[in-house]
Order: sequence, then C-alpha cells, then structure tokens
Amino acid sequence: MKRIIVLIIIILALLSPAIIYAQDTAENRYGLEFFKKGVHHFNRKEYEASIDFFRKALGENPSDEKARFFLGMAYYKAGFDESAMFEFNNIIGNEQGDSILSNFVRYLSTKQFLLRRKKKSDDYTIGMEIRGNPLGKYILSKATGIDIDKTGNIYVAGFGSKIALKISQDGSPLLSFVSPKINHGRLYDIVVGKNGDVYISDFTNDSVYHFQTDGKYVGSLGSSGFKVGQFYGPTSLTLDENNDLYVVDSGNVRIEKFSENGDFLLTFGREGDGEGELKRPSGIAVDHAGNIYVSDHGKKTVQVYDRSGNFIRILEGGDLTDPYGISFTEDNRLIISDRDRLMSYDIMHSTWTEIDTGGRLKRVLDVKSDHLGQLYTCDFESDTILQFVPKADKYRNLNVILDRIDAESFPAVVYYVTVLDADGFPIYGLGVDNFLLRIGKGIVGKIDLSYNEVRNSRLRLLFLVDKSASMQQYSRDVVSYINQFVSKTSSNDEMAVIGFNHESWIASPFTRSKLRTANAILEEKYAPGKAFDTAFRRGIDYLNREFYKKAIIVVTDGLPADQSFQTYSLESCLRYAANNHIPVYFLSFEGKKDTRLDYFARSTGGKFYDVLHSNDFPYLYNTIKGFRASEYLIFFNDVYDPTLANFYLEAEVEVDYNGRVGKNRLGLIYP
Repeated sequence: MKRIIVLIIIILALLSPAIIYAQDTAENRYGLEFFKKGVHHFNRKEYEASIDFFRKALGENPSDEKARFFLGMAYYKAGFDESAMFEFNNIIGNEQGDSILSNFVRYLSTKQFLLRRKKKSDDYTIGMEIRGNPLGKYILSKATGIDIDKTGNIYVAGFGSKIALKISQDGSPLLSFVSPKINHGRLYDIVVGKNGDVYISDFTNDSVYHFQTDGKYVGSLGSSGFKVGQFYGPTSLTLDENNDLYVVDSGNVRIEKFSENGDFLLTFGREGDGEGELKRPSGIAVDHAGNIYVSDHGKKTVQVYDRSGNFIRILEGGDLTDPYGISFTEDNRLIISDRDRLMSYDIMHSTWTEIDTGGRLKRVLDVKSDHLGQLYTCDFESDTILQFVPKADKYRNLNVILDRIDAESFPAVVYYVTVLDADGFPIYGLGVDNFLLRIGKGIVGKIDLSYNEVRNSRLRLLFLVDKSASMQQYSRDVVSYINQFVSKTSSNDEMAVIGFNHESWIASPFTRSKLRTANAILEEKYAPGKAFDTAFRRGIDYLNREFYKKAIIVVTDGLPADQSFQTYSLESCLRYAANNHIPVYFLSFEGKKDTRLDYFARSTGGKFYDVLHSNDFPYLYNTIKGFRASEYLIFFNDVYDPTLANFYLEAEVEVDYNGRVGKNRLGLIYP
C-alpha cells in the first residue's frame, strides 16, 4: 500500500510541470492570439489596429514584455512618441530591457531637440583619406574640384590628369566621365545637381560639359569668346536650389548663369579694384536665400551679390590669404578653402572660425560638405582627397530602427530599416556590406538592396485639399497653380485626393489620370469647418498602403482653425508622417507663413510654400522627386521550415558605417 502511495506521489510530481504549463497555456491562449494579430497588423502598417490588439494581449498577460515592446513600437509608428517611451520605460524599469532598447529610448527622448537644432560642430577630425595617384586603374593628379551627391558618392576633377571621376563613399572609383563626342582638356571643377545631373568645366576648351550620373554624355555649354554665354577659362561651378548653373568665367573676369535647360540667364561682375568688382574670381556658392558668394584670390576676399548679380557686401574679418573653392553646409555656414587651411563663416552671426585639420592640408582648392556635416577636400599638391568628420560623430554610434518586416510573399522577406547618425541625420548610400541581418537565431546570407531604386522610381502623391468656407475665395488661384503642378507629373506617378472641412472624404482614389486628379482637387464642395487632423491621419493611413515614394501636398489657406487639431495634436500628426518617412508640403494661398505649419513641414522633410509670392513653387515637383527617405528596404529569400509555422521569431539588424555601429530588433509571425 505504501508503495502505491509513493508511486502516485512520484507520478504527480513528474506531471505537475505539464499541468502548470497546460494551465498557463489556457490562461495565456487569448493573449497569445491577440499578440499574433497585433504583430500581423503592425507589419502591415495598420498601427492603430495593432495598438488595440497589443493592449488586449497585455490585458490577458500584463507581464508579456514582447507585447509591451510591440505596443511601444506601434505607438511610435503611429506618431505617439510619449506613449511609446512610457511603454519602453516600463520594460526597462522591470529590468527586462537591454542596451538596444535603452539607446532607442535615448534617441526618442532627444529627437525633438535634434529636430530643431540640426547643426553640426566646427570641431573636426580626419575621417578618410583617398590617394589619387594611383586610384584603382586611374591616375588623379592636381585635383581642383570636388562634390558629393546625396548618397555619399564623391565627384572629383583632376586638372593635371585631365580626368573627372565618380568615386564610391568607401573610396573605390566607379566611373570616368568621358565621351567620344568631346576631346576634353584640363578639367577644373565638377558639380552634381539634386536630379543627378553632373556638370564639368573644361578650362582648356572653354566649355562646360553636361553628363548624367551614370556617365552618359548629354551636351555642353559655351564656346571660346567674350560674348555672353561664351567663356575664356571657365573654372568654379555651383548650382542653386532651382538647379540653375553658375560659372566663374575667369579670363573674362565675370560670373555667368544658365538655366537647367542650358539657356543663358545673366552675367555680372567686371574687372577692377572697386566694391563689387573682381580681380581673380576663384570660387562661387549660393546660400539658402539665393544670395551669391564669390571668392577672389586676387583681392583675398569673399564678395556677396543678390540673385540678380547686384553687389551687397564684402565678408569682413576673415584675414584670408588665398581663397579658392567655397561651399555652403546644410546649416548655411560658408566653408572656404584658403591654401593650407579651411575657414568657416557663420552667416547668422558674421563670425569666422578656422577649422582644425591637423596640418593635413598643403594646398586645398575646393571643399564641399555632405548632409551629415562631413567635409571633403581635394589637395592640389598631395593628390589626395581628405574627409573631415565632426569630432563628436566619430565616437558616437548610429540610431538604427527596424521599422517593420514584410513576409507577405514568403519565402521573400523584406526588412524596412531606418539608419540615422547620432544627431538624427539620415545616413545615405549604404551597401550590402554595411548590414548584418538575423532571423530567429540564424544569420541571413545574401541580401539585396535593389528594391530601394524600384521604390524611388515612381511617386504616390496624395493631395489633402482644404474645402473650408474661407478657402473658397482662392478657388481661381488654386485652378491655375494646381494645373501647373499636375502637368509636370510623370505618366508613372499616381495621385489621390482627400477633401476636408468639418468632415473628410476620398474625392479621387489613386490614379494616373491628371484630369481626374485636377477635377477632384477643384471640386466645389466648400462648407464650414477645418478638421485637418483627422483628415491628415486618414491620408497617412491611405498612403501607407502604397509601395512607391510618397508625399502629401496640403492645399490650404494656411490658417489653422481651433478645431484643426482637436482630436489629434499637431505633434502627433507630424510625427505620424515623419516616423513613416512621408514628407508634407503645404501650399498656402493666404499670403502669410504660419509658423506652426512651417515647422510641421520642415519636421517631416517637406516645405511650406507661400504659393502666390514664391519663386520656388515651379520647382515643387523636382523637390518632391529629390526627397530621399532614410529608410532602407533589405530583401532576402528565406528557406521555409514548416516546424516554425505560426511561431513568433525575433529579427535583428546591425549596421556598421565607417566604424560607427547600431542595431535594433523586431519580430514576425512565421507563415
């Protein structure tokens, strides 16, 4: 009898874990199902639906840290950053977080400060050195001009070796700009436009060549002579916001300006020692307001002119010795190459700073800055390209966000990854070698980034049209300007229209029809009310279903009403757009710049236009096309494992950019 009792006790002891597990499974079954549905909606960018399911999962099991993490991510993607930080801090407070989550919380807590600051330091250190003699199969000697494109590729003109190269951001030569149609001489400067067009000045042949970024020759400007539109030793080049080209015509001692189409626009400057006159013009740049800056190594000055070429002033106090190439940074600081040093001039405060280059420069003739504040110089004597990095950046890691995972077409899987530097500036131009992906416990092998170019090849534009009563007075103006914009769109672009006053409605779904879009924008449906917030979030929801490059264009009188942000705050609306990489462009017809809407647009990467008084509106379409999101689409094919079906798998991405690293994780429900 005792043996039977002992045997029963042993059996119960052995079975007790299974019983507890069964009881736990019964209690958590609903929570697990809610969690899986939440992950499904999250990875489909249905964030408010996912929030509801993650809340339900936590209602069933409040200790489910995965559900809490996803709830925080859903809040973040939906624009509710404060709620996201609350959930993340709960995880960290329960000692369930790690350094990855702590770094993400730190980024979120400082994001708004970084958004307003957007300024880099004058304190630099050496980042990269590229020797030009030799450079791969090329010889690059006596370099006189340099530029950087949006993805970090370097363009350089070699005056001595009569060559112009495109170089990758890791220093590998990609191509040489040559054509059988031209017999070029000594190439002096090279610039690349927002649309990728490349211009190269030929000092010997008195020409400026026009290429596409892939090296295809387009045509040339100018010829030898003294008339307008002709050159006698063209040197420095620059492009303004409208993609108009400025050429320093050194032999004729003047500046010439050409349109994007190559048409001559104006000339200014003449030889002399007086104010506004030139002696040996050597560099040129245009600031954000359209003012033109010309360095003169004969007068040892930098002179400023308005956009029509009228003299304004001289930059005093720089004590320049031999100023040549000049350029502007993203935060509107002028950088001057001055023999063996670099000088920085703060336009706002009229102050000069010498940049510490560690004595690395011998004779620098040009300098350019990328969007990260990194400086690139070409040294005429040492045949080197030097990169100078803001000192703080070199020792700070990246902000990496794994936005979502698309496994709808499994075994094809796509990770959507945002990469920013420590100050929130996007990191462009990364390649497959910069990424390391994991799914489950395995490392992903071959990855593909080509989907990024596919996404950027077409636009999905959503017009959010103000149909409040106060907007009706501008209906005729709207007709003129909207028809002008719509006529410029590509046949591959699709547009949709949402109208709003006290309510919102889809006036036209996505279509390639320009006529249908214009008619929907111009429909006469004016009524009281201006519920912008709900209409705006509806627009983001609508755009989030689309694959291609996205933008919202708000057509309005630019005067928010009391009810415009009654349901959702202005901050949550702009974050919803920014956190989903959707720039917002406000077209205001009232004539005044509302500071709130201007801040809204800039915070998303967009712009505010005072349409009736703006010279920039005609270039809106090109501006939208030129927008580049900081999000990478990383594609790979997985091998299907049926034993994992319907299980939750963690996913992780790690990024390494010039020794700066960052990583983040998310997850998916295995199909």
